[in-house]
Amino acid sequence: MAKGWRWVLGAAAVLGAGFAALRVQGRRRPAPMAAGWERFFLDNPVRRRFFGPDRVLAVLGDVRDGRVGEIGTGVGVILEALARAVGPGGMVYGVDVQPQAVEMTRRRLARRVPEVPVEVAVADATRLPWPDAALDRVVMVAVLGEVPAARRPAVLAEVRRVLRPGGRLIVTEFWPDPHYIPEAALTRFLAEHGFQVRARHGETALVYSLAAEPAGGEPDGQA
Repeated sequence: MAKGWRWVLGAAAVLGAGFAALRVQGRRRPAPMAAGWERFFLDNPVRRRFFGPDRVLAVLGDVRDGRVGEIGTGVGVILEALARAVGPGGMVYGVDVQPQAVEMTRRRLARRVPEVPVEVAVADATRLPWPDAALDRVVMVAVLGEVPAARRPAVLAEVRRVLRPGGRLIVTEFWPDPHYIPEAALTRFLAEHGFQVRARHGETALVYSLAAEPAGGEPDGQA
């Protein structure tokens, strides 16, 4: 029994040290997760059980027949859910800096929601390929922390540009993602760059979604 417990504690220590190293690396050198690793970590039943697209959709609002864009599509798990939310009368857009991830997303949506128009492109979050005031929602899931801190204001400026009046930015963060941003820090950052949180969803501070829009108007409470 003693040997068994020592093995468990040793394994836990190794995993803890590995996670701590990932956190430090993620904060010192923000960068997107490789598409292959993302598919392993995000597109599996365990991940869906504890962190599925429903957490994003909880603050998305009614986007039926709307236009929704996702920054950092990864392998397309969230964009697929967004496509189902807008339906055949809507349109979904996605960007990612990794060509492999963009190709995976295109294949996924063509196979699973072929009835919904989709445009996915290789692009940087600071130079979105979308027209001014074109989108009802812009979604970022565990992506903002992957952008170097000095470039994050430029990302929000682009989001403001592409959102139509009344449109919203949806940001989802979850721990233990190496680039996780605590809710208080994210809310403060959004406010500093012209966004006001209008709705929130999340049972704990470790997994949450915020809906924010350019400052102005009346808040509608929590989702």
